[in-house]
Amino acid sequence: MNKITAIGVILFLFGCAPQVKQQEPIVLKKGEPIPLGDQFWTLDFTYFYKGKEVKTVISQYDHRRDCFEAMFKMQKEASKMPHGSGAGLCKKLFVDGQERTDKDRLGFR
Repeated sequence: MNKITAIGVILFLFGCAPQVKQQEPIVLKKGEPIPLGDQFWTLDFTYFYKGKEVKTVISQYDHRRDCFEAMFKMQKEASKMPHGSGAGLCKKLFVDGQERTDKDRLGFR
């Protein structure tokens, strides 16, 4: 009886979940401007304590190098806590036709 109730609850929860709509692909006509991607590098950094997520910090940087340096600094900071760790991801959305600049290079300054 408990298994049937558990399965019923799970099916009910999946039925109530919001449906994700797929986005239509962008079709440009002649003369329309090309859409711009992200202008900043975004760092999503998650702190963990004993393997469980504690908090997530999201910040933006102009340069790719600044984003990576902040991520490594946060990792060192998180590892100083007992049983603590952290992981991050630097990302920037580029679209077709968007040019990469010197800010998008990881090399040394």
